[in-house]
Amino acid sequence: MSTRTPAPPEQTLPTILFVDDEEKIQKHFKRLFQNQFRIVTASDGIEALKVFQSEVNNVAVIVTDQRMPNETGTEFLQKAALIKPSVVRILSTAYADVDAAIDSVNKSGIYRYITKPWEVPELEVTLTRAVELYQLKEERDELHRQKMTSLQNLAATERIHSLAALSVFQNTGIRHVTRALETLVQLADQSQGGLAPIGNGAPQWDTIYNSHRHFLEVAHAILPGDLTATVDPDLSKPTAVAPILKEATASDSRFRWTEGGPGTTTWPGPAETLQALIGKLSRGIGVILSQADTLTVKEGEYGIELSISALSLQHGLQPLLNPNFPDGPEKNRALHLTAAFLEWSHYGGTTLVLPDHSSRTVTLRLGLSSPGSTTDPWANLASDLIANDLFWQRHLG
Repeated sequence: MSTRTPAPPEQTLPTILFVDDEEKIQKHFKRLFQNQFRIVTASDGIEALKVFQSEVNNVAVIVTDQRMPNETGTEFLQKAALIKPSVVRILSTAYADVDAAIDSVNKSGIYRYITKPWEVPELEVTLTRAVELYQLKEERDELHRQKMTSLQNLAATERIHSLAALSVFQNTGIRHVTRALETLVQLADQSQGGLAPIGNGAPQWDTIYNSHRHFLEVAHAILPGDLTATVDPDLSKPTAVAPILKEATASDSRFRWTEGGPGTTTWPGPAETLQALIGKLSRGIGVILSQADTLTVKEGEYGIELSISALSLQHGLQPLLNPNFPDGPEKNRALHLTAAFLEWSHYGGTTLVLPDHSSRTVTLRLGLSSPGSTTDPWANLASDLIANDLFWQRHLG
C-alpha cells in the first residue's frame, strides 16, 4: 500500500497567482501544482489586482488567462509589472489568440505564453523555470540593495570620522588630519574586505570620538612636541627620493628594494628633512610587519611604491578596527602606524592605496607636495571636510 508524500508547509513554497474566470480551471490548476507551489487565485483582472496588492511581497509568478471579463490578461499584467517589476508574467491563451500572445511577449516583457489545453509536464517545467528566474532577480536586487546600504553606511562613517577629527584635532597644529585618517580607513577596508558598520549599522559618535582622542594622546607622545615648528620653511628645493629611501630601509632586511626604476622621483625639501620624514614613515609601516614578512619597495613610473601583504595589514590594523582591543604591544604598533601617517600627512605627504586582490597585496604609492602658504590648521581641516562632502555628493547624490 503506497503512501502519499505530504505537501510542504505553504509558507515555504514559492507563490503563484493564477487568474482565470472559470472556477473549474482554477481548481484544476491548484490540484496539479499545489505540492510544488503555493497557489492563490482570482477570477478576473480587477480581483487579481486586489489579490496581487495584498500578496505583493510573496507572489513570484503570475499566470493569467487572456480572455476574461472586464479586462484582458495583458492589461492586468501591465498593471502588475508597474507594482512589482520583478514578478514573472505568463499568459495563458487559446490557439486563436496566439498572435496577440506573441505580440504581448515582444512588447510587454511577458516571460512567455502557454496555450490551452495545457501539456502538464511542459507547464510544470515552465513554472519551475519562471520561479527560478524570479529568485535570480530577487538575489540580484538584494545584492544591489546591500551595495547601496554599504555605500551609505560608509558615507555616514566617513562623515562622522571627519566630524570627530574636526572636534579633536582642530587646535593641535597637525595639518591634513583627514588625509591620514582616510589612508588608514582605506587600508583597513582593503585588508578586511569591507569595513563592518559599528553597532546596529549606525556609527557610534562616542566610540569614534574617543578613538580619535586616544590616537591623538599616543601620537603626541611619539610625534615632535610641536609639529608646526618642525616644518622646513623652504620646501621648494627638489631632492631625489630613491637614495634616501634605500638608506632609510637598509638596516631592515624585511624591506626588499626592486631595482630598475627611472630614478627621476623628486620631492620638495632638503635631504636632511626628507631623511627624517622617510625614516619615520618606513619605521611606522615596518612596526606592523612580523619578522617573516617582507615589504617590496620600488620606484615606479608614478613615484615610490611600497607593497605589503594584505594579511599583515589585517593583523596590524586590528586594534584600529576594534575599539575594545586591549592595550599592549599590538595596539602600540597600530598607534605608531597612525602617528607615522599623521606626521607624513602633516608634511604634505599623500598616499594612494592600490589593492591587488589576485596576489593579496596592497601597494602604497607615496607622494609629497609643499604644504603651501596656509598655516592655520582649522582652515586646512575645513578644506578637507568640504572635499569629503563633495566626494559623497558625487557618489551618492
